[in-house]
Amino acid sequence: MFLKEHKVYHLFGILILIISAFFAKADTLIGQAQLSATPRLCLIDANDSLCEIDIELNWQVENEQLVCIQSNYQPIARWCSDSTDEHSLQISVSTNEDIHFVLINKSNNNKLAEVILKVTKTSEPKIRRRYRNPWSLF
Repeated sequence: MFLKEHKVYHLFGILILIISAFFAKADTLIGQAQLSATPRLCLIDANDSLCEIDIELNWQVENEQLVCIQSNYQPIARWCSDSTDEHSLQISVSTNEDIHFVLINKSNNNKLAEVILKVTKTSEPKIRRRYRNPWSLF
């Protein structure tokens, strides 16, 4: 009898731990901010041309707050929203390096989210050489 009660309490304890872990994870996901860039990739050819592209940055924050976007792109090093209703920004960039965008809280400068625009150079097409003589029948 004692073993059956012990197993029931043990099973009940494990069940409580699993349920509490699920709710703790759900609570942490609710408080997170999100920042996305469309598109997130720009392809340029191998001879150092510039990536000229229009990017749309979209963000979502749990609490309505004023935000700023900082980047390592000098023409738009820091942009701040004037209203809590703003949730997107369209910018035109011309670069040959990756751009790192960071969403921060305007009042306390806490980092909320980040995204990277990846600039990738395409490789030169490989030229296949023929090793046999043109007069060969096989």
